Amino acid sequence: MSAVLVCSVAAGRARLTVPWLRARPGCAGLVDDRLTGISGFRALRIFPRTGSVVIWTEPDQLDVERLVAALEEPPPASAPAKPTRSGPDSSTGEVARLVVGGAVLALVAVRRLLGRPRITVGSSGFLGVVTVFTGLPFFRGALRSLRGRSHPGTDTLVTAATVISLVLRENVVALTVLWLLNIGEFLQTLTLRRTRRAIEDLLTIGEERVWLVREGVEIEVALEEVEPGDVVAVYEHHRIPVDGHVLSGEALVDQAAVTGEALPVYARTGSHVYAGTIVTSGSFTVRADSVGRDTTVGRIISRVEEAQSDRAPIQTVATRFTQRFVPVSFALAALTYAVTRDARRAMTMLLIACPCAAGLATPTAISAAIGNGARRGTLIKGGTHLEGVGRVTAVVFDKTGTLTFGRPLVTSVVTLSEHVTADEVLSLAASGELHARHPLAQAIVARTEEEHLHVPIHQACEVVLGMGMRAELDGSRLLVGSPALLRRHGVELTANAQGWTERLRGGGETVICLAHDEDLIGLLGVSDAVRAGAETVIQQLRDLGVSRLILLTGDAPETAQVVADTLGITEVHAHALPEAKLQLIKDLQAEGHTVAMVGDGTNDAPALALADVGITMGEHSSHVALETADIALAGNDLRQVAAVVELSRHTLRVVRQNYGLAIGVNLLGLVAGAGGTMNPVLAALLHNTSSIAVVGNSARLVNHTPHLPRVGDEALRAAPLEERRVR
Repeated sequence: MSAVLVCSVAAGRARLTVPWLRARPGCAGLVDDRLTGISGFRALRIFPRTGSVVIWTEPDQLDVERLVAALEEPPPASAPAKPTRSGPDSSTGEVARLVVGGAVLALVAVRRLLGRPRITVGSSGFLGVVTVFTGLPFFRGALRSLRGRSHPGTDTLVTAATVISLVLRENVVALTVLWLLNIGEFLQTLTLRRTRRAIEDLLTIGEERVWLVREGVEIEVALEEVEPGDVVAVYEHHRIPVDGHVLSGEALVDQAAVTGEALPVYARTGSHVYAGTIVTSGSFTVRADSVGRDTTVGRIISRVEEAQSDRAPIQTVATRFTQRFVPVSFALAALTYAVTRDARRAMTMLLIACPCAAGLATPTAISAAIGNGARRGTLIKGGTHLEGVGRVTAVVFDKTGTLTFGRPLVTSVVTLSEHVTADEVLSLAASGELHARHPLAQAIVARTEEEHLHVPIHQACEVVLGMGMRAELDGSRLLVGSPALLRRHGVELTANAQGWTERLRGGGETVICLAHDEDLIGLLGVSDAVRAGAETVIQQLRDLGVSRLILLTGDAPETAQVVADTLGITEVHAHALPEAKLQLIKDLQAEGHTVAMVGDGTNDAPALALADVGITMGEHSSHVALETADIALAGNDLRQVAAVVELSRHTLRVVRQNYGLAIGVNLLGLVAGAGGTMNPVLAALLHNTSSIAVVGNSARLVNHTPHLPRVGDEALRAAPLEERRVR
């Protein structure tokens, strides 16, 4: 049986898992060597850490058996490692082209500002050499198209524009276009490289050495030595290194990185825990069910890499234009020569059809729009992502940290005694929780600080893990925690208290009871409050034509439904782990939707990678989510999601206007050139005029203000739940 596993086969694409590649990632370059000569081969993507290889071929020439046979034999032990083909040039070459091109353009600009003489023949030759150096990646892409290895695209357009510009000695125009395009290529490469580093960092799970329990003795070993069935001890403030079940002990575990839950969960004997989550209080031993790549975190890493390669490429306006316009331009020039046998007239036709203006149409508009977004706190990592977000028909929102603040807030205060005010309930609860580290306790203390309330200092306190706090205050007892804590100490909930408990829980709030000695005197409702403006964003996206708005969370269905009802979202998916989030994105894409995913956590990373456009809330996003996403919101202003959709759509309109200008001028020139009424000098002047018009039209995007649909006053109210202070 073959060791190479066929994971998936689609039209013109196959995904294989190659075991020897995972064992010897340094030999990834051999994969390239073995596949390059195969008939119909078009492109390749290699993931050495997971052993995955994604191969694109001509759809009618996809021979899976031949691909498997080519990769079946592992390299000999003495085989030298070869570099993987990750792009046409190394990062050093990319930086060199950017620096040299930018420096020469700056020098030209300074000369013109100082009124120096125009560029001489010698300096023109120097500019030509710099232009060729700057355009090397695009020239190589055009050469691949000529060899039939790929379809004509942007590389062909840019190469044609550069060659004709060099013939016209319009080197500055060509160099400007190439420099702008190189910036986009470099940013994309940089983003992918940083994403790879973030994924590798996640692989470590944060713990390089763990405490292994053998025959009742704890031994410190390397994480790589842990196997399924082993028992590990995990202490407070440490990450859990394995997926498994708690064997003994109890602790509070922050599982937000995996499940997205805002509050820590109480784990005791029999509870399932995940690698990469953090013990915030307590300690326990865990019997390992899965280790390394087989853990939930390990699967997240694999899903991110797979999703990045499975994502369908966005067909940009420039791609569609070049596929149609460039062949027509050359065909018209050839036809003119065939009919007139006049090489000069054919050359004039080619100069008129020179796509310099078309080459500027997209990069100038995209650059202006990306700069506009940056000024508003939105980092857009490339032109294709900017174009893609304007075409979304479905937006999937993570709940915790995205639609909500991601941290608990006191949203209700209920007093159950005629002798105690709501402020006193809050102050006494804060007294009991003053030295607790649980997020619920910290939320209560923070609320008293916001309202400048006096908090009495208790004389003693005790943590009751998973239930709350017991404190001694001036000779009396305070109980602050769950109803179970009160029952343990003989305090029962009255009918009135039970009614309020059900009401608060129905609103998605966690109930904290406060008992003074034997009397239940108040209740607090704590919840992960909805962000201000979230309802506005949902309505604006609907008005912009987004047909599917979905709330997706690893939290409980009841909590998720409360948030969805508050925001008017009708489609909710709860208890969703990373694999489920990934599957939802796939299902939406299979239905024909262009999908945007908005999230902030590590558990959102695979969905962010697979979605047509991934958007992350930048301020508190996990490192992996921030690097995986295509668009990052520098702050936590959710309104920027709707704003970037509108900016994208406006940018696409400007790009189409630019192509209209370029084509219109070219058509007029073609008619005049075909009739012999235009010479090469006028042709060059005409094509420069269209380039200036395109740049001027794109410049309008720099100061564009998003024109978003207005919403009713009820959508503009602050989203956090209204505090209830009841006597």
